[in-house]
Amino acid sequence: MRLLLVNHEFTITGASMVLFRLATYFREAGHEVHIFPVNPEDGPMKTRYEAAGIPVLASVVPREYDLALCNGICAAGQVQQIAPNVPVIWLVHEAEVALNLLLQHHQMIPAFAAASAIVYQSPYQAEVLRSFTYQLDPRKFHIIPNGVEVSEELPLARVPPKRRAFRVVQVASVEPRKRPGDLIRAVARSGLDAECIFCGRFYGLDDEALALAEAAPEQFRFTGEVEPVEALAWVLSADVFCLASGSETQGLAAYEAALLGRPLLLTDLPCYRDIFTHGRNCLVFPAGRADMLALTLAMYASSPELRAEMGEAAQRTARRFTNAAFYARFDALLTEVAALPRG
Repeated sequence: MRLLLVNHEFTITGASMVLFRLATYFREAGHEVHIFPVNPEDGPMKTRYEAAGIPVLASVVPREYDLALCNGICAAGQVQQIAPNVPVIWLVHEAEVALNLLLQHHQMIPAFAAASAIVYQSPYQAEVLRSFTYQLDPRKFHIIPNGVEVSEELPLARVPPKRRAFRVVQVASVEPRKRPGDLIRAVARSGLDAECIFCGRFYGLDDEALALAEAAPEQFRFTGEVEPVEALAWVLSADVFCLASGSETQGLAAYEAALLGRPLLLTDLPCYRDIFTHGRNCLVFPAGRADMLALTLAMYASSPELRAEMGEAAQRTARRFTNAAFYARFDALLTEVAALPRG
């Protein structure tokens, strides 16, 4: 098949990495794959597509394709434009973020009806967005958790040794939804001999967190946007992986950290329901509670045995989310959607 992939942007995020993995898989499976960005601004992912031999388009004629995959809630406009010409699978990677955007931009809502199939990563997304979808055929909605993989060769030489006794790593964009300020406040107030590494594109911090980070540059390090293998090398060097987000749909970085056997410290978000459970394979704290995060960090810091136990349990959990299963479900979905009548 000729497949058109529509991506929101070329930055390195969990959503953009998932689409890239699908693109390379489909290409290796014999499909003709092209990528069209909603936001054409250059970024690291553009180079990846070009290196993989996947053409990056400046313009597109949808009817020339057999099927389109649109990535992320911000591709709602493209879903509506493409759907009259070709079946569209819409990968929605957002929950509360999508809800807020839809309430502010009502013109995005008809994309749910226009898409031939909608893919969520967790049942929680379906709950959050049901007000916009309850009248639609339930058969067009699919829950397909992302597969998880980590490179076998991580560039550990690029990661400097710890400067303090305890290292915490968070892999996520430095922006409000990921709540990096909570982790900074927790580490600063904990009294622990700890350093905190943030791997991800820097958008901004709240004033208090920024002041704390600037006052202790040896304790708080921001790597900026780095290649995924380098981010994973930082994770492997950590005593604890933390994702302090206020909203996630799967939290792919947490699954990758788990696959590396790192003990997880997560917010108690619904997307982890029945997967990562406090005291069983991770520790959790309420989102936005830096004081509780500091106490939970102290639990991990004081007990190597707890870290080992939670790391091993998290790894067993993450191993259930295989790429093989992920790709098999998308193969089946492609076949199903391609058979639908056009228009």
